[in-house]
Amino acid sequence: MKGIDGLSVAAGIVLTIGGLALLIVSFFFWPVFIYGIIAFVLGIVILVTLKQQEHIEPIKKETHKK
Repeated sequence: MKGIDGLSVAAGIVLTIGGLALLIVSFFFWPVFIYGIIAFVLGIVILVTLKQQEHIEPIKKETHKK
């Protein structure tokens, strides 16, 4: 796989925007604040770690001769 995964970008953006929306709603209904913080932090973490997700180590086949 080359480049950055589009689904990871989409998930990060959706979680970040959804988290911000929940944080705005939490001004009127405070229990939503916890869900907003969690969604926002998860979205930011996904977006920040995109470059690290790009690198996948190849599987090494081990052959043992008996």
